[in-house]
Amino acid sequence: MGGSDRICVAFDLDDTLYKEIEFVRSGWRAVADTFARYSDTGSDGLFSVMSTAVNAFDALLALPALKHVGITIEDILDIYRTHHPDISLPDDSFAVLSELKRRNIPLALITDGRSLTQRNKIAALGLDRFFNDDLIIISGETGVDKYSSAPFMLLDSRLEADHYFYVGDNLAKDFFQPNKMGWTTIMLNDTDHVNIHPQDRSKVDPDHWPSKTINKITELLNLI
Repeated sequence: MGGSDRICVAFDLDDTLYKEIEFVRSGWRAVADTFARYSDTGSDGLFSVMSTAVNAFDALLALPALKHVGITIEDILDIYRTHHPDISLPDDSFAVLSELKRRNIPLALITDGRSLTQRNKIAALGLDRFFNDDLIIISGETGVDKYSSAPFMLLDSRLEADHYFYVGDNLAKDFFQPNKMGWTTIMLNDTDHVNIHPQDRSKVDPDHWPSKTINKITELLNLI
């Protein structure tokens, strides 16, 4: 890339800019707080049931007290998906986004998920400080997810940069399409082993692999 090339750095959201397990726990807490009045164990007890179960919501629905009042999976999912999450942007992510913004590099967000859920996460993390709304692409708003090239093409049509970087975590869908488009793809390794999606390269074809990997998001600054 020449010195005058205009670049864009695009990010996935969940398990890239923050750990999605924090949203999951926040959702469990919201569910537990909502239905605590039906349980002798209270909110902490319901949270414990969910956090120690293989399937959190099935375990909750199996409790006799909740069965008695007719709580459904739809009731639980509505609270989980629409709650205002208690999550925060990690210091390393804040530092990286701040530095890229200082360099006047356009930043974009391409994320899959329901519009309200993702927008609540974005608000809780304070990402509007770094991302212009027209460069935030959410599958629940566009109708297409990252298994398709459409979200990446949509960003290109809105910005028309000379080169794009895409930073993500999910081998199944984060890198295949931008690889085909000639973008530089970068995977943030799950060094904590808490990501929602495993990073097992043996489970996907090589064209799903990123072109580069980093162990800490701050390492990204050395690649831009």
